[in-house]
Amino acid sequence: MDSRSGVAEEKPSKAIRKKVKNSESVALQRYKIDTYNLVDLDKVLSDIHCSCRPVPADYDARKDTLKHLDALALDIFYGEDSKCGRPVLKTYGSFAMDMFFARSDLDVSVNFGDGASELPRDSKLHVLGRFAEKLRSLQGEGHVRNVVSILSARVPIVRFVDQRTSVECDLAVDSKEGVLNSRIIQIISQIDDRFQKLCLLIKHWAKAHDVNSATHNTLNSISITLLVAHHLQTQDPPILPPFSLLFKDGIDPLNVEKRTQEFLNWGKRNKESLGRLFVTFFVKLQSVEFLWRQGLCVSLLSGLWISKRWRKTGVGINVEDFIDVSQNVARVVNDRGAKKIYGSINKTVEDLFEFLNGKVDGAHLKDMLFVPHAIVEPPPPPPRPPVQPVNVYHKFPRHNYRCDEFKGRHNKRPRLGYGGSYVGDDDSDAVDLPPPPPPLGRVYKIYCDKFGPQNLT
Repeated sequence: MDSRSGVAEEKPSKAIRKKVKNSESVALQRYKIDTYNLVDLDKVLSDIHCSCRPVPADYDARKDTLKHLDALALDIFYGEDSKCGRPVLKTYGSFAMDMFFARSDLDVSVNFGDGASELPRDSKLHVLGRFAEKLRSLQGEGHVRNVVSILSARVPIVRFVDQRTSVECDLAVDSKEGVLNSRIIQIISQIDDRFQKLCLLIKHWAKAHDVNSATHNTLNSISITLLVAHHLQTQDPPILPPFSLLFKDGIDPLNVEKRTQEFLNWGKRNKESLGRLFVTFFVKLQSVEFLWRQGLCVSLLSGLWISKRWRKTGVGINVEDFIDVSQNVARVVNDRGAKKIYGSINKTVEDLFEFLNGKVDGAHLKDMLFVPHAIVEPPPPPPRPPVQPVNVYHKFPRHNYRCDEFKGRHNKRPRLGYGGSYVGDDDSDAVDLPPPPPPLGRVYKIYCDKFGPQNLT
């Protein structure tokens, strides 16, 4: 990008940041968050965080599943002289970021070679096909279950459940970008522990409200993680630095980790509690709802709101990928998904302030925020009865006074003499009748009754 295009993009970004600041300021003043004592909310969220954290057995189960997959890969490719080298299994996603739950799935990428380039899609599908065939044979032996190939997705996978560990696994091929992103997020989470805690809480909330599903056009896990990171970047003072400061020596994880060591406890000047960060996360998103349509975008590299559009029409949520800035990691969110997400956000804000105002207790708040509830779809409206035609007036036969009643009289209007009788065209004493009204309704009927041919003799 040259400097001119950079300036051109910066002007709308400044304008939209001003709108965000105004909207957020109005929302915070309306809710008067500073007037509340958030100690009780901190306790509720701390209890939830402790209860949803994985235990050592959850880590061991995923490591065992990874060993089973590694043995499976060796069995499939044993003795083959592959141009790409021996397959290496790498984890990515929530487990690699250490932000997973006991019931979270395990994302695994079968990588070939050490370079950044990835295999062509056809090659990935071929490798996945071989894994799927082997897994289905193991399913017959009772080692795995629920083997499903999802090959039409942007990242094709084979999904199955390891019968020995009960861990669900999504197996991809050469998902090196996902592996890199996850590793970088795991490194950055060391800067401030509030990042990891808030991520777990927001993900737990999203799962309970059924808005953490790319399949249903809501937020995927990486989108939630980056929204939380951006929330911490935009605090005053900020808790996380712009990612561009951490990438000065490149995006290789070793270099990022070295840079990150210089920023440990970088946000210690910010004393905001987990409870306040949790409340303001939802209030902030609520306040900018109308700005997504105007091109509002989350930028982790700059640590700011920017103006950037991926959609020509419609409403979504825009979260720039910090590795490939041409990508929107929340691209699957469409109008319907955004409406569902914001319905949950608005309800959550109401629930939080009911608790802060003493209308509900902590147990009730936990249930409202973090316990899945059956989603009751509103019944479809009853079919409309067929519309019967309604006659608003009696339609009289259409008359053409020039062609019907007065046919043969040279298509001229009939005229009356002074005696009231019809006179011919050559009578100089004749007078013209008033022009007829449009051939519709009661007025026309009166005219015909008074001046029609039957009354002219």
